[in-house]
Amino acid sequence: MATPTIDSSSAISYGWNAVKKDFWYLVGIAAVSQIISGLMSRPDQNPNSWDFLGIFLSAWMTAGYMVLMLSYQAGKKLPFTDLFTQLKYFWRVLGGTILVGLIVGAGTILFIIPGIYFALRFQFVIPLIIDKNLGIGAAMTESTRLTQGIKMSLLMFDLTLLGIIILGVICLGVGVFVALPVTWLAMVVVYRKLNQPAVPV
Repeated sequence: MATPTIDSSSAISYGWNAVKKDFWYLVGIAAVSQIISGLMSRPDQNPNSWDFLGIFLSAWMTAGYMVLMLSYQAGKKLPFTDLFTQLKYFWRVLGGTILVGLIVGAGTILFIIPGIYFALRFQFVIPLIIDKNLGIGAAMTESTRLTQGIKMSLLMFDLTLLGIIILGVICLGVGVFVALPVTWLAMVVVYRKLNQPAVPV
């Protein structure tokens, strides 16, 4: 079976065109999710407890945001309020985020390169938990399979997405709320195509 390739330009074009089409919906979701996720990022007191709450808020918003992005790319525009109601995925998203974060962090300590490798290897853990309703271990195994042989292409794609987000931040900061749905939808396009390995991505 041929190794799939990643068409970054097509994926990003999809995200950009989607944002132009449904600007207030997609930008609004990004803005609300990021604001809620960041509520505990600058505590005035008891920083440990605030950080803990911040992790929970971030996982809650990540679950909702990923559900909406996966559904949107599949042609189903869910109500805005569904951002807040994806509690059935919460614990797995939280656990998966923490576990992958620990693995990537440990790898980064070991001369950085292993951290990058693990970040690429487990990049699709959260989408797989939600899209295929997998457990954390199964999602890590499947993400390993999906990213096999394409990590360099995936790294170039991720660096391109990072560049888009940086440009959004430079645009008075608010541009990041445009950049986020563009990059998340682009990532969803790549994820979905990787589940169809006969089709170039």
